[in-house]
Amino acid sequence: MRGRHSAAILRVMGITETITNNVDEFVTTAARLANHPDERYALRRKIASNKHRLYRDRECIEALEEFLDRTARKQAI
Repeated sequence: MRGRHSAAILRVMGITETITNNVDEFVTTAARLANHPDERYALRRKIASNKHRLYRDRECIEALEEFLDRTARKQAI
C-alpha cells in the first residue's frame, strides 16, 4: 500500500523516473542516484519545483472528504 501511495504522489508531481516495479529496480535506481550527484541534484530541483502540485491539490482532499462522509453515513444506518 505504501508503495502505491508513494508512486501516486510521485506521479502527481511528474516524477516518474524513480518509480520502480520491484526490489531489483529499486536497488538499481537507488545506486544510480547515489553514484551520480548531478542526477540526484536535478531530481531534488524537480521535486522542489513540483511540490506545489501535491500540496495545493484540492481534488484529493475533496475526494477524501467525500469518502469519509459516505462511509460515516453508511455506519450511521
